[in-house]
Formats: sequence, structure tokens, C-alpha cells
Amino acid sequence: MFVQVLIGTFILCLGMTALAVLVSRQLLSTYASEFLRHYFYYLAAFHAFAFYSLWGLIVTRGVLASIDTDAAAIEVVAGLFPVIGVPFLFVSWVMLVNMACSMFGKIFAPVWHSVHAAVLVSLLLGAWLGVRWLQSEAGSPPNLGLVEAAAVIVVELGYFAAFLVLVWRLGAAAEADRRRILRTFAMLLCAGVAVRSLLAGLVLVDVRLGPIPLLGVYASNLPALLYLRANGDRVFAPVKAETATKIGMDHVFELYGVTKRERQIVQQICLGKTNKQIADELFISLQTVKDHTHRIYSKVGVNSRMQLVQMMNVAK
Repeated sequence: MFVQVLIGTFILCLGMTALAVLVSRQLLSTYASEFLRHYFYYLAAFHAFAFYSLWGLIVTRGVLASIDTDAAAIEVVAGLFPVIGVPFLFVSWVMLVNMACSMFGKIFAPVWHSVHAAVLVSLLLGAWLGVRWLQSEAGSPPNLGLVEAAAVIVVELGYFAAFLVLVWRLGAAAEADRRRILRTFAMLLCAGVAVRSLLAGLVLVDVRLGPIPLLGVYASNLPALLYLRANGDRVFAPVKAETATKIGMDHVFELYGVTKRERQIVQQICLGKTNKQIADELFISLQTVKDHTHRIYSKVGVNSRMQLVQMMNVAK
């Protein structure tokens, strides 16, 4: 029964990963923002770590146990997966700090990458020394999962604390509404980081604690991501066509049978207007703008603002 529960959990985790990637990719293709690029890499790196380390650990333990492998050997082999997956988690930590800077148009100083590299080396070395010390003190192999979980939790919580400090300091000069939305996003993101750190630690210590920690780990990013999606128009500038010409756009309109109203909406999109701004400009409802935009995408064969704008930029 436990195997069936794990299979169902894996499917749900895969679905949440797909949702996170698709939504973050949609944001990246809708708005011109360096922050969203860092956020996309952050999510991709974290989910790579989660699948490689957590599910790698679970599958390895299950396979080795099924062939009657010695319990101590199972712990040693399975314990390697979280360690090998640390570089993915490290990338997500670096992206976290990059996000704090690019969120308010600041540049992350390259010299700090050396600091991050030193943190990674220190983490791996510290975990190894901790294991050796526990072996010498106890005279028997320690619980590797416990050591790994403690190291990950301490370092990750340190990074999210630094992220919050940067967001509060850099956001002080931002416009009030933008500052409020981005700070709320930061709080949701960091709350998710704290929750997932603790839940991932439980999985690393003992997978028999059940699938709920795993589902919590994968769901931890969704509140912040969905909040950002709902408020994107209030924070970011949509992509716009920098080199589009009237002749080129008219050619595309004629080629794909774009109606007069749809042409007006495309022109507004190319100017970098949000859906709300387009609705106000053309005196139509927001839902009407969304419906027209969907039909435009279908007609010209694109699935995002970015692709539509790129099509208009190269049209001759």
C-alpha cells in the first residue's frame, strides 16, 4: 500500500512541478524583467534538487531494500543522493539573492559569486567533518540523513534571511504599491522556503514519515508564484515591439485575417500596454481583451506576448 501511495505522491509532485514551470515561463514571456528570469532559474534549480535528491533517495532505498541489501549499506548509498544534489540547491540559493537585487533594478556584484562558492565548499566540508566527528565520538556510523538535513536547513534559512534583508533595504525607495506587492511576494516565498526546509529535512531523515512532507515541499513555491501572477500587471512592464513597422504589421494582419478590433489590441500590446490599460484605452472589459488576445494567438500561431511581439518585430 505504501508503494502505491508513493506513486500517487510522485504524480502529484510532477504535476506541481509542471504548474510551477509553466506559470513562471508564462510570466517570463509576458513581462520584460530580469527578476523573472532569475525567478524561473530559481524554481527550475529547486525542482531539479527535489527530484534528484529526495526522490533519488526514496527510489534507491526501495530498490536496495528489495534485493535484501544490508541496512548500513543502504543508508550510505542513499545518503549520497542529497549530497550530489546540493549543487542544484546551491544554484537556487544564488538565484534567491540575485532575485532580491533584480527585483528593484539592482545588479548583483560578481564578487559575491566567490562568496557563494565558498559557502558551498564550506557546507560540503562541514557536513563531511561532522560525520567524521560523530563517528569518532559514537564509534558507529551516524545518521547521515540527520546531518544532511541539519546542514541544508541552517544554510537555506540563512539565505532566505539575507533575501528578506535585501528586499526590505532595496525596496525602501520603490513606489509604494510596487514595494508592497514585492514585499508580500518575498514574505510568501520565504515562508515557503522555511516550510520546505523543515519538510525536506523530515524526508531526508526518514521517508517513512509519509508523503505529506513531500507534497508540502513541492507546494511550498506555489503561493508566492500564483500571487505574483495575479499581480504581474501592477509590478512589471509587459514586453513591447521595439522595431515593428506599420507595413510589417499590416502584412501580418492581412495574412492571418486579423479583425479591426484585434488589430487595435495587437497595436496596444506592441506598445507594451497591460491588459487593464488596453481595456481602458479601448473602452472594453478586461475579459474581452483576454478573449481577443486568445483568438489572436490562435490565428497567428503563437502562445505568448513575447512570441507575438517578436513576430511583429521581424515582419516586413
